[in-house]
Amino acid sequence: MNVTFYRIKDLGLLGKEEDYVPYLYKAGKGWVVDNDNILMDRIMGFDESEPAKSPYKTGNTSIIELVEEISQKEAEKIIANL
Repeated sequence: MNVTFYRIKDLGLLGKEEDYVPYLYKAGKGWVVDNDNILMDRIMGFDESEPAKSPYKTGNTSIIELVEEISQKEAEKIIANL
C-alpha cells in the first residue's frame, strides 16, 4: 500500500493519496474520497480560473504551492488536534 499525506494550506485541510485514490480528512467522518478533486487539483497545479486553452491551466506553481507533503506522524498529530 502506497500512502502519501498532505496539508492543504489554503483550506486548512488534511489530505492523503492512497493507491492513487485521493482522500480528505473530515472530523467525525474520517477519511472520505475527494470527489471534488480538491487535493489532486493542487498537486497537479490545476487553476480553474484560467481559460481552457491557457498554458497555465495545469502545472500552475501558485496552485501547487497550496499543498505540501507531510509525514504520517504529522498527519496523525493534526488529526489528534481536531
